[in-house]
Amino acid sequence: MKLGTEVRGPDGGVYVWVPAGEFMMGSNDEDVAYAVPLNLRPVHRVRITKGFWLGKYEVTNAQYRKFCEATGRKFPRGDRRIEQGDHHPVVEVRWHDAKAYCDHYGLSLPTEAQWEHAARGPEGRKYPWGDEWDPKKCCNPYNKGPGGRTFPVGSFPEGASWCGALDMAGNVWEWCGDWHGLSQVGFVDDPTGPATGLLRVLRGGSWRDDSTRYFRGTYRCRNNPSVPTEIYGFRCSRGL
Repeated sequence: MKLGTEVRGPDGGVYVWVPAGEFMMGSNDEDVAYAVPLNLRPVHRVRITKGFWLGKYEVTNAQYRKFCEATGRKFPRGDRRIEQGDHHPVVEVRWHDAKAYCDHYGLSLPTEAQWEHAARGPEGRKYPWGDEWDPKKCCNPYNKGPGGRTFPVGSFPEGASWCGALDMAGNVWEWCGDWHGLSQVGFVDDPTGPATGLLRVLRGGSWRDDSTRYFRGTYRCRNNPSVPTEIYGFRCSRGL
């Protein structure tokens, strides 16, 4: 399969092909790795042994509303201070809500390693588009969407990652499948995180975060999987 090939997924979303490969996961850079609780160190080699499909965009309000209508689930309240349109990323979703959406369509939440591989590529880019910060290539506090919140998904094609995924920096934090834990050591194949835990991992940064380090492809955030906020959303993945 060719890098960046696009297909339509079972939830109606667009998915891009991310090939298998190796990359250096984590960071020793002081601007992101000084925060000990986030455990970005040590840098370690990871091998993704099987290619996978990743949502080109974050799951939107329209997609999530269709899921709620099909399953009888309640649509999240969203950002109550501003009405966001169908093509904006859905927010106020708990990890459990995101997992339920994926399960319904035979999809998965990407592992942390899959997410970082798709965001940084074999070159280990600092940001999805390259190594230099550019506030015009994502939704962030210096470049907010309508009402000072999110942009519609896919608004920054120049901010695409190496595989063609969009909004992997900014817009909303994205739930990953993993429990949060210490960074692993050594050469690891297809890591999936700890077997148990209290907090789930989020990646990518949001419109509200006020430091460029949050938008780095290596940066790890974590929270209780039962907590929904106006800056949390998700994208899906699937195997062959």
